[in-house]
Amino acid sequence: MLDVIAIGEVLIDFTPAGRSARGNEQFECNPGGAPANVAAALSRLGARSALISKVGADQFGSLLHDTLLGIGVDVSGVTYTDEASTTLAFVHLDDKGDRSFSFFRKPGADTFLHVKDIPLEMLETSRVLHYGTLSMTHEPARTATRSAVLKAKEAGVLLSFDPNVRFALWESKEEAKQNILWGLKYADILKISEEELSFITGTSEVEKGASELAQQFDIALIVVTLAEKGCYYRLSGQEGYVPGFEVKVSDTTGAGDAFLGCLLYKILETGSSLNDLTNPQIVSMLTFANAGGALVTTRKGALGVMPTTEEINQMIESKKQNIDEHFRPGFHFSPPSHWLNDPNGLVFYEGSYHLFYQHHPYGNTWGPMHWGHAISKDLVHWEHLPIALFPDEHGAIFSGCCVVDWKNSSGLFEDSHGLVALFTHADIYPETGQPRQRQSLAYSSDKGHTWHKYEGNPVLSEDDLIDFRDPKVFWHAQSERWIMVIVAGDHVRFYQSENLREWSYTSEFGKGVGSHDGVWECPDLFELPIDDTGRSKWVLIISIGDNPDCPEGSRTQYFIGEFDGKSFINDNAADHIMWLDYGRDNYAGVTWSDIPEQDGRRVIIGWMSNWKYANETPTGAWRGAMTLPRALSLTERDGKLTLIQMPVRELEQLREGSIRWNDITVKPGAPLLQKVNEDLLEIEADIDIPSSKEVHIKLKSSGQSEVVIGYDPENQWLFIDRSKSGVTNFHTSFATKHGAGLAALNDKIKLHIWLDRNSVEVYANHGLVTLTDQIFPDAPMEQVEVSTQSGQVVLNSLQIHTLKSITIPDNPAELTFGGDDA
Repeated sequence: MLDVIAIGEVLIDFTPAGRSARGNEQFECNPGGAPANVAAALSRLGARSALISKVGADQFGSLLHDTLLGIGVDVSGVTYTDEASTTLAFVHLDDKGDRSFSFFRKPGADTFLHVKDIPLEMLETSRVLHYGTLSMTHEPARTATRSAVLKAKEAGVLLSFDPNVRFALWESKEEAKQNILWGLKYADILKISEEELSFITGTSEVEKGASELAQQFDIALIVVTLAEKGCYYRLSGQEGYVPGFEVKVSDTTGAGDAFLGCLLYKILETGSSLNDLTNPQIVSMLTFANAGGALVTTRKGALGVMPTTEEINQMIESKKQNIDEHFRPGFHFSPPSHWLNDPNGLVFYEGSYHLFYQHHPYGNTWGPMHWGHAISKDLVHWEHLPIALFPDEHGAIFSGCCVVDWKNSSGLFEDSHGLVALFTHADIYPETGQPRQRQSLAYSSDKGHTWHKYEGNPVLSEDDLIDFRDPKVFWHAQSERWIMVIVAGDHVRFYQSENLREWSYTSEFGKGVGSHDGVWECPDLFELPIDDTGRSKWVLIISIGDNPDCPEGSRTQYFIGEFDGKSFINDNAADHIMWLDYGRDNYAGVTWSDIPEQDGRRVIIGWMSNWKYANETPTGAWRGAMTLPRALSLTERDGKLTLIQMPVRELEQLREGSIRWNDITVKPGAPLLQKVNEDLLEIEADIDIPSSKEVHIKLKSSGQSEVVIGYDPENQWLFIDRSKSGVTNFHTSFATKHGAGLAALNDKIKLHIWLDRNSVEVYANHGLVTLTDQIFPDAPMEQVEVSTQSGQVVLNSLQIHTLKSITIPDNPAELTFGGDDA
């Protein structure tokens, strides 16, 4: 019994092989043809495969027959004809290794396959029949192929289909489409490229196109190949992206066929029906297939260079070892792969902190936004969960929030409670093509594992507003209403609701107030106590988008005032600006909802990047991380209220070892030097600076990288200098020295510094001033140096804690999805 029979073309690929001494292009003869490649890939992996095809009674036909036989493919169904020559294809490669074709097939031997050539008994006992469309371009091969498909369907054989569009071989694109549509009617497994999907469905949106095909043709498993980005899949209502492998491409010929052969091999290996496959299984299979396809691109030719299981597993293992690249943070949250930006939907529920985030699951730059998802029991150790929200007919999923609907005010939970997410749907007006942003709702009854979009979406629209996004919602006990804070370009708008579904406008704030260097984004509003006075104030947080004319880039400001359930009143003058963080890399921060009252904390987390260079940071397959979670409080200093932030206490569990000094005097030419064996550090310094010029804490690598955290007593200025911090040339705005005003208290300052592999966070005087910066050193930071330019510095105390790295479980279903009703 055979595992897989492939039916269709087998041909000779003539691939570029340099130029002759006279400058003429030379070609190398390589056996190929998509179905033959699939059969070869399967045989190479150890499966029992066969090919049904026809070759010419010529040297090329003999070469193909003997090559297939030599790699273990059953060729009893490969017959000869003297009616036509073996088909030839000339492959042309561009600089990226991508192909175009010229065919010598007028006609080709493969088109003379007859129904009488089909070995029916062999077909009926096979487990899988694989077919494409190129054997349907001409008769009699079209009828032979269709007859084989129908016979296999009747026998209960699993049917695998790859359209493999080559327009040059068709009379017209319409003829090609009609034959593809015929093939789709019988497919159980569809492997289709992004371009082919667009051709068939008319949409460039992968998820939408795949959904349309699944509904129209009832195809169990659809896989859309995305070249080096990996693939997308849809299986039994589940969907997701599986990232690809970065390799040096030589020739992409046969990569898709290798991918499909690997996938079929893994499907057969499980012995399960397609509908019984679990998320971890399908992601594991597609990872294996992505690796197999990537390996083929590193080699010239196709049929003869298919990878072995050992080679594929080595590549997968290598990726596992390298996915935590040189700059992957050790204790900051980062995505499993690809792009991350704004934190979204922060909520505590049933013992878990939920962190959703803006996520592009198949690119490492900003793209079609999804909601990534992770959970934690302690704000330190995280577990990746499947993507929560996918783009749909209303658009991409921009930023938003989550709340616990404890009293089922929404009516969505059948006399229970659950999670409600409110977020921005972003698309375009169909009439004008202009951006459109509307607010929508999703809900979860199973602790955030499965999400359902509300049928009445969107729930809030303002047609006259262009930048209308990022809702933050909370329950206002005094007015017994849900309050929504949302930005609209240059101001904040407030809405109220009784049921989270119907919203009414109450007021706005912000025009002409605070900083307007960039568009307003990601608001948050909450009440905080003032020290231990028994009084409290409301804090309104607003992030400011990048302005090319402002060196700081994107950053976050805050206002302090009063809120009565309808309007916010600012306590300070309109031109008074307060910044949340004076570093370059803290943006879009919002706070967790529904942290238990007995905990008593308001905890915030931000995106640790800057829109000036966020798409360009040198992190490879992943990009983006979060700041440390921080507890917020209000304090009064010199009659003015200020927001204080410090890392949450749970982070102390990361401490492994500690070194402590007391009453150490540092003078010019006599710095304190300490070599450390770990690259994850927490540093606490209590510094007396009565006669110092500048004091520096330098974090240095074994190479040339260093980061300077410094304090200038004369100018009362705390700063970070990352101009020599390692890789800085990816953007002109990165190599900077910047800081904030900080008054010493009795000639003393306290610094609390957290060093990760790609960042440094500084908290001064118990969080009165903070600076957060990314860094990309040439080697791990392994030396701490405390020095002064003149005078002397007394280290009343200095502690260096080495920290453990967190391990975020490598959930194999990390990029899957199983409940969005979009």
